[in-house]
This record gives sequence, structure tokens and C-alpha cells, in this order.
Amino acid sequence: MNKLLTTITCAFCIAFCMMNVNGLRAQEDPTAPTASIDTSSSDYEMPIYDFIVVARSYGDSVVLRWAPQNAGVWLSANYYGWNIIREKNQEEIKENDTVFTKVLNPKPIKAMTLDEMMARYDSSNLYVGAAAQALYGPVHYDVSPEEEGFANYVFRREQEQTQRQAMAYMAAEMSTDAADALGLRYVDRDVKKGATYTYRVECLVPEEMAATPVKLVDVLCTPFVRSYEEQIPEINFFQNTPFTVFVYWEKNRLSGYYLERSSDNGRHWEAINVSPIYGYQPDQETFEVLGEDIANLLVDNVGLIDSLPLNAKFLYRVRAFDAFGDYAPERKSEPFEMEDFIAPTVPVLDAIVPEDNTVCTLDWFMDYQDEDLKGFVVTFSDNPAGPWDKVTDLLPPKTRQWVDKKAHDRGRGYYRVFAVDHHNNYSFSQSQINNIEDDVPPTPPTGVAAIIDTLGALYMEWSPNPEKDILGYRVYFANQLDHDFIQKKGRRIEDTVYTDTLSRNTLTKNVYFYVVAEDNSHNFSQPSDTLAVPVPDIIPPGIAVLQDYTQTNESVTFTWLQSTSEDVAYYYIYRKFDNEKQWKCIRIIKPDELKPEEPIVFTDYPEPSAKNYNYCIEVLDDSKKSSGKTGQTTVRFRGASVVEIPMTLKATLTKNKAAVKLDFTYEYTSKRSYYGVIYKSVDGEPAYAITSFQRGENTYTDYSVKPGQKVSYTFQMFLGTGKRSQRSKPANVTLPSK
Repeated sequence: MNKLLTTITCAFCIAFCMMNVNGLRAQEDPTAPTASIDTSSSDYEMPIYDFIVVARSYGDSVVLRWAPQNAGVWLSANYYGWNIIREKNQEEIKENDTVFTKVLNPKPIKAMTLDEMMARYDSSNLYVGAAAQALYGPVHYDVSPEEEGFANYVFRREQEQTQRQAMAYMAAEMSTDAADALGLRYVDRDVKKGATYTYRVECLVPEEMAATPVKLVDVLCTPFVRSYEEQIPEINFFQNTPFTVFVYWEKNRLSGYYLERSSDNGRHWEAINVSPIYGYQPDQETFEVLGEDIANLLVDNVGLIDSLPLNAKFLYRVRAFDAFGDYAPERKSEPFEMEDFIAPTVPVLDAIVPEDNTVCTLDWFMDYQDEDLKGFVVTFSDNPAGPWDKVTDLLPPKTRQWVDKKAHDRGRGYYRVFAVDHHNNYSFSQSQINNIEDDVPPTPPTGVAAIIDTLGALYMEWSPNPEKDILGYRVYFANQLDHDFIQKKGRRIEDTVYTDTLSRNTLTKNVYFYVVAEDNSHNFSQPSDTLAVPVPDIIPPGIAVLQDYTQTNESVTFTWLQSTSEDVAYYYIYRKFDNEKQWKCIRIIKPDELKPEEPIVFTDYPEPSAKNYNYCIEVLDDSKKSSGKTGQTTVRFRGASVVEIPMTLKATLTKNKAAVKLDFTYEYTSKRSYYGVIYKSVDGEPAYAITSFQRGENTYTDYSVKPGQKVSYTFQMFLGTGKRSQRSKPANVTLPSK
């Protein structure tokens, strides 16, 4: 048997290290039922050690394959064995039958002994030899725990067991003989075509050693038809260097692959690999050794790197087997030819000679001119490291000199000569300076924008200049257009953003700025367009002075002088009770509602109350600055009785839809004088009185509305002697937008 063990070649050992340990899992049916043994107890819950089972029907037989995932369970099962139990179908069940299952194996299925392998298989059987080596080969880490330390000893032994398990599983995937020898395969030939069978696979390792589940597999006994997932996928190519190509195909349910190559259109084939190729997940070492491109391809693909010459076509062929040792139909690739990635000989830029600061003559040479040289391209950059802009079209291959007649316009900079071949591979010379003096100023900066906040902070930006040799920018300012502009900070700014803090104590509404660009040769551009930047208004508006107020039993009328400020935006009128902390805005008046030089007149009809009412006014300007609440006045309205009066109010748009007509009625007669007041609310704001009417009047037209407003109207009757009516129900109308 020693001869059998020694038949394991170095190539085979390398293959098992690359083995896809998920080979059986790729064949596993995810819908197959499983059952687990409950090993829980009150003190300790033993882990469940899983194993994989797959089955395949051939019509006249059913093959089962299984594999424990844990190396210790695999070794223990080699001693205790496995049972294959088949549930009886309807045809097998007899009358008065009380047993509905059948153990197919007379004795537990175990791995063969070394003598049994020698008796059954020839010593030339490579895969059985690998199985024997995995089971009975010499121990490579044969030391005691005392010599190496217990933790290191356990780690090394577990590592060796796992490697032996991997070698055994690889041999079982490649050979039915090896699977039988390892006790990982069973063939049920007592089957009928078309029948459905349920198999139960049990691991006989005692539960106190390792708890394992019971696996159930349902099989329809029909001839095997290879599915799409079990075919060899399309063969693809990725040329990663001028001389090597990565040949790859998508991972699927097949286990191992052999790759062959033909250089005579398929008449003869040469094996690329002796041992199978297995799919695996690339680790960090894969990325470091094979590179990111190939490592990323290996995530979802299987493949091999091959070396090929140029100018020749090749075919590739893939053969593959699955977990049952069956081979899929071979797959051929499309013809493949290596692309030429070899760059031409590097050109040497020998000399650059300027003349009259207007033109430059470039001379270069090559130690060797490649046969596929297509020509040369001269490039220019402001920086010796690039980026490089083409300044010529493709020059003929024999060209060794070129005159740049636009050297002055390009200014000071660097040249580089590129050599290009017919496959668009290129090489380039060292960069050299042209020694041209730059006397062309940059273009004026554009896109200048700025803002000053209320704290005087200035933020300013502009678009970068198109010239590549811009050294920086200089910012100038003045408080008036007719003043001399002064450079801010007195230094160059290398960015296109400028920030500063300005004094807020200025009476000017704007500060003026422009920007100048400076290049590497200290040429200055013309100024940019002058930008006027508004200075935030920090002065509050003038107050509205209380001129007078008059009070009746039902109302109070205030008269304020308008603010003297020019930027008034709103007048806010407030009201609150004595015991209230917060003022409530009851009316907002815009300056365009008032006539110039005329005072602000406002009449309020509050509800009678035993508490004092307080009134004040606030002025806000365009910058939302406030004059403060001024002119506080206290007024008391004694309680008046409310008389319920039937009242109606209707609001309709006029024909031109620019005004609102109000029609109102009330059922009240008295010899004493009485009057009514109409209230208006705009867009949900507090209502305010807009007019009064005398007895006998029942219409009013409001011309002070604006397009798009939502307006609500009510009216109330004041009956004299401290009496008033309730307010009418509101009448609403929406004005159309322009």
C-alpha cells in the first residue's frame, strides 16, 4: 500500500490547497428538508455539527453524497459510520405493515481500511491514493503537548485535520472510487423509474461526542438531465499584461475544471493544468499577488493565467466535473489573439533652441525605431509634471525635428515628445523647459461675486482664470467709485476666495471691489468688472410718534406721525391686557397704504372688558430692524350689553374683479342714533375696521384689495347707550391672481 500512498504527486497536493470546500454545497438543493436532534439541557446546550447531503437520480439508480463540515466529526464518522434509511412508498407498503422505513446499508457505511483499499483498487488509482493519504498518511506534526505547549499543539493538530479533510473531499469530488473508499457515497439500485423516494441520512457518532442533524432528501427517480447551472459557462478573457491573459468563466454548481489550449484551430489540444481548478473567494494575499483586476474577477468567476505570444490565434477548451464525479459537456471558446501592449522605444528629447523669443526648434532621436511605430506627438505644459496638451498632430515616424512657431504665445513652459505605435501604445521623453520669456498678461478675472453680512464679514469669490500659469490674484476696493482703489491686505491671494471684516460705521450704501490676476512671470491682467457690494443697514428706523388718540364707549382712535426713515417696510400695531406679557399684533400697515406726509389713523373696536387695554406701535425697515415698541397707551372699555340682531352679509367680486362689493342687512329699528362698523381680515391676519355706515345704508365697495388675496369680512352694529350687536357671520372671497 506504500506504493499507493506515494502516487500522490506534488501537483495533486497543490490542487487540494486551492480546493473549493463548497463543492458539495453548490450541488445542494436548498429546498431539501432537514431535521435536527434536540441536545439541549438545563446546564449546557451542545452545538449542532452540520453536514451536507446531495442526491442525483439516473433513472435506474440514485446516488447520495454527503460531507461533514467539521473535521473532527468527519474523523469520528470514519469510525462510527453512517446509515442510509429510505421511507417506503405506496408500492412497497404491505398489508399489516408496521415499519415504513428501510435501512439500505446492512452495516454502517464507513471509510475503508488501508488493507481494504489495497485489495480493491490498483496502486495507479491517483484519487484513491489521495484518500488513503488523507486517512492513513503519516502525521506531519508529531509532537507532544509538553514540547510545544498545549494551545499551539491543539492549533497545529486542528490545522492538519482540516487539511486532511480538504484533501479527502477533493478526491471524493473527482472520483467515485475515492468517494466510496472514504465512506461518503451510497448508490441505491433498488429503485423504479418514475417513483419518488425519501432518503434519511444519519451520522452514527454518539450524541454525547457530537450532535448532528438528521438530513432528509426527496428524489424523483428519472434519468439525469444536466441543468443550465451544471453546464460550463461562456469562456472570457482579460489580458492583464503584454504577455499574459486571464482565462475565466462564471462560477456555478460544477466542482473542478481542466483548461486546454489549441494553437491550430482545435486539431490538437495542450493541457494547461494537471490538477483541477477550483473556485475560491480571493483573500488579501490574492489581491497582492494577482492584482486588483484579477482578484475582483475571482469573486464571481473561476480562471487561470496563461502566457501567450503575439500575432497568433488560440482556442481554449474547458472540461469540468461535479460533486458526483460526472463530467459536463466540454465548452470551447471563441478564437483569441493577444493585443499588443508593448510601448515603443522611448524618444530622447535632445535639444530645445529658442530664437528671438518667438519660436523654438525641438530635436530628438531614438536608439531603435520599432517596426510598428506610427509617429510622434509633441506636447506642452506649464508644469514639468504635466498635464500635457497636444501642440501637434501625429508627425511621421521618420520625423526628428519640429519648429514651434507659437512658442511666444505659449509662454514659458515645458515640452515632451510622445512616440505612438499602430496599437496606440505610447512612450514619452523627459520634459524640458523652452526658455521663452512670458510677457503676455492674463485675461481679467470673471464671475466676481461678494456679500457683506450684518457683522461686517465680507465673503468674496470669482472664477479661476483659464491660464495655467496663474500665480494668484489681488483684490482692490474703494468706498466710492470716484475714489482711488486700494489693494486689500497688500498681498497676493492664491485662492479664488477672499474673506475679510469691514467697518460697519459707514454712511455709504455700497463698497466697490475689483480683482486683478497675476501669472508666474508677474504679468498683471486688466481689472475685472467693478462690483458694488451693498453694506448691511445696521441703523434702526425712526419711531412713529403718537400725535393723539380719542375714545368712545365702543372704540378708540389713534393718530401717529409716520416714521421719517426712507426704508420703512411695515407698521405693526399691538394690543394686550394689563396682565398679559405678550403683545398681540392686531394690524399691519404697509407704507404704500398711506399717503405721504399724512398721519397714520387707526380705530379699534375691542370687546368690552373690566381689564385695561394697552396699545403700542412698532416700525420695521427693509432689513427687519425695529424701532422698538413705542407710544404705549392704556384704555379701558366698560362692559356694554350685547343685543342679538338678525344680520346677513354677502361679499361678491365686481365685474372687473378688482374690488369687493358688500351687501348687508340687519333687523333693528330705533328712534335713537346708531351706526355699524365693517371689519376686514386679509390672508388670516387679525381683523380691523375699514369703514362705518349709518342707518339706511346696506352696501359698501372695498377697493383696497389686491390680486391673490383671501379676504374675510364681518360687520357689527353700535346701538348707543353702551349697547352693541354681535358680529355677523363672516363673508369670504378670494381675488384672482394676475
